[in-house]
Amino acid sequence: MTALRLKACNLSNIDNTSLKSMLSLARDLLSREWVIIEQGPADLYLYSLDTADSKIAWLQRGEGLTALLVVGNNTDETADVFLKKPLRAKNFSEALNAIEQKIKVSKQPQKTAKKKQDKVKPKTVKKPSIFASLSSNISKALTSKQSPAKDLPALTLYLPETNKAKPDTILDSALLKQWLDGLPENDDDKIISSILSNLSPLNRAVIPAKIRLALLDVYRQPISKLVFHRDMATIKREIESPAEFFKTVNALSLLLEELAIGYKIIINNAYQQGARPQSNDQFLIALNRATELNSLCILHAYRYYRSAPTNTMHELHQFYIYSEASETLHNSDSVKDIDIDTSVYQIYCQIILSGIADPYSLEKYDIFRLYNLMEKLTDKIEITPLSHKQKKATSEFLMSGNFCIDYTSDHLPTPLTKTATEKRALPQTRILNTQGVLLAIEQVFAKATKAAGPGSYDLDMQLLKKIIPQINTSYERKYHRLPSVKHRQINMANGVLSIHKGLNDDNLSAALEWTMINQGSGGMMASRDSEGCRQLNIGELMGIFEHKLPPKLTTIRWLHTNNNGTLQVGLDVHSDHPVAVSYTPEGETKLQRGLLLPDENDPKQAMTLIVNKGVYSTNRVFHIIEGPEEYTVSADKLIDNAFNYERFSFTITPTKR
Repeated sequence: MTALRLKACNLSNIDNTSLKSMLSLARDLLSREWVIIEQGPADLYLYSLDTADSKIAWLQRGEGLTALLVVGNNTDETADVFLKKPLRAKNFSEALNAIEQKIKVSKQPQKTAKKKQDKVKPKTVKKPSIFASLSSNISKALTSKQSPAKDLPALTLYLPETNKAKPDTILDSALLKQWLDGLPENDDDKIISSILSNLSPLNRAVIPAKIRLALLDVYRQPISKLVFHRDMATIKREIESPAEFFKTVNALSLLLEELAIGYKIIINNAYQQGARPQSNDQFLIALNRATELNSLCILHAYRYYRSAPTNTMHELHQFYIYSEASETLHNSDSVKDIDIDTSVYQIYCQIILSGIADPYSLEKYDIFRLYNLMEKLTDKIEITPLSHKQKKATSEFLMSGNFCIDYTSDHLPTPLTKTATEKRALPQTRILNTQGVLLAIEQVFAKATKAAGPGSYDLDMQLLKKIIPQINTSYERKYHRLPSVKHRQINMANGVLSIHKGLNDDNLSAALEWTMINQGSGGMMASRDSEGCRQLNIGELMGIFEHKLPPKLTTIRWLHTNNNGTLQVGLDVHSDHPVAVSYTPEGETKLQRGLLLPDENDPKQAMTLIVNKGVYSTNRVFHIIEGPEEYTVSADKLIDNAFNYERFSFTITPTKR
């Protein structure tokens, strides 16, 4: 007997892996062998609605039996059988066996004409066929008995399994507050680990939504406060003990995700029961809080140049589209003595604007400044369905400042100019228009210039100027990429002292191995595993050492660590080659290390000196040793005052006898 053929149509990698695993587990429960095929006709076609590609495949489906992967009863589509995610071997095998029965029935020979003309019986209500009954039973088994509201979008949330055993944690709000108040102040490690040990079992317990919500809101304030906590002790620890510091950073990320899970449990239970946030206060509050916590998870990741935790952005998109459909997008009132300070719309727009502005290229303390600035601009954003003109637009001028939001994705909105027309046409795609934001920024500039004059310098103004190209989608690569080359290994040294060693002694013991991913006319991109690499910062000075090529000086332009632990850096490359020197500031005896580099803006000018942070002051005198030569210089103009170095021009002065 030949095997029946199952074809997966544009499923995600996760669903494909799950399908193969489930077919293997269910093999002994199947009445006939099934195989997964990639080409040719199939006995059953399996679809999903989780991604844009899978939705397109569903819309373009042809004839044949169909199965649809769903979460709950989250679709009005019709299929021969529904498979509830996550897949289970028993229900999966029942579905395939039912399909096999339907295939058998369809292949049976037609009854003879004589039998068709037998005695006519009185007309009765037609009973469902065996397959129809079986299919109905399977659908009930594979989908939840609860029924989400069919006129609202589907919610696919990522939640842990629950345990009906009594949780070993505090279940009284007053006692919980008292316990939290007793935790040691200014000891983030102790606070985070203590809260995690109590919050985690709470999120795996079955308790009433009212009690859960009250407990979560007690946890919320101290946890949110940790995200923005930054004192001198924290900064010192980050510099002196980076490995220990980033253990705390990782633990805080887990804590934020755990608090978000608590609110998502309330959302999921209400959603599965068909509740609506506009008529269910607990649902409304939890939806707002989960949006806030996902936003803080993303902000915390941006602060350390990391990707947002997996699925966090996808859930954030879902919360927005669900709030939009349920007409609660702008709700920001107190509900049952619980304050909702900010609406889902404001929270969503604030973090989306911050992400669009490219936090991976900002100095680390600018990221919180950016986030606060974006809070004042959320009411200037417009998010609407795409018009027919926008779906078909090709003019880059008309599309400037417009981004497409794909609510099925786990990514930030993409510029409309880079969004395929197929994705623009999907029903839940939205357009995010930042023209109002750009106009508001222009007005801020005009007001600031009028008040302080054109030469004024303000950190907020400088930050806004930097992000405008990202907000209006006019950003272009600074350097044109050179013809592609194979990935090659380089050594990269951090800071003046390490670079000096590499130049002067050919000593690369302080340098780390990296892989050059691509190279441009004035920059490059390099990558390595983040483990074993100290925390880097925007603007840091780096030295590039490559076999048989002259050393180069670079500065870090952007940073990003993905969820697989791969660190990537974008580097601006200085056009001239550095020279290792030693120097002694006047009045001191200790010999220090420095680098000479020509001024890029004026190659004819005398070389400039690069030293460690805090050395430069106007007219300060330095005694320089450059190989066999010695001379004295006087510091002139400060050219760069960056994260880990200073660079200034100088004038050679006569040596005193």
